[in-house]
Amino acid sequence: MEYDSRYSKKEFYWGLKPHNLVVDSIQHLPSNAKVLDLGCGEGKASFFLAKNNFDVTAIDFSEEGIKKLNEFAKKENLKIKADVSDVKSYLQDCEKFDAIFAMNVLQFIGPKNIFTVIEKIQSKTNPNGLNVIASFVAENPRQKKVVLSKDRYFFDEGELRELYKDWKILFYEEKLGDWETHGEPKHRHFLVKLIAQKK
Repeated sequence: MEYDSRYSKKEFYWGLKPHNLVVDSIQHLPSNAKVLDLGCGEGKASFFLAKNNFDVTAIDFSEEGIKKLNEFAKKENLKIKADVSDVKSYLQDCEKFDAIFAMNVLQFIGPKNIFTVIEKIQSKTNPNGLNVIASFVAENPRQKKVVLSKDRYFFDEGELRELYKDWKILFYEEKLGDWETHGEPKHRHFLVKLIAQKK
């Protein structure tokens, strides 16, 4: 598995600094809120949330990612419930949460499942709870076609906002991201970021 080999190395592939969206979102959450980190990777968002005294559950399909998360959490004395699972399967029968974080994971879900997954994320969120999402937007029809052929999904412009039209949008942004490398040639993505509160 692609990410198992990346996460098996000693250093943290994505680093330990939480995404700005995760940091900004917690002002809207009650203390001790029950939160879910979907596609947590090696755990950088989960670590930040646990340090801020939230009740954290983290899932990822990478065994190496979850193993690394558990080792770091134990060393730092952070309480995180972590499990190896894919997003769609986990959401079928899980409990409800006060916030669900989907940080750069939805682009890996194919077109057959993406809207079901978003509906599940929304239905598994308690009233007044948050959905915090960072994902990719297709820059043009050609890119969208290539992505779909790989059984992945990039949103169209404005599409994620429309999917949350019945929620209170606390933050929404679509823009070209910063240059990145993380083990690949220098590149940047057209990103969508959302913090929405269930009414």
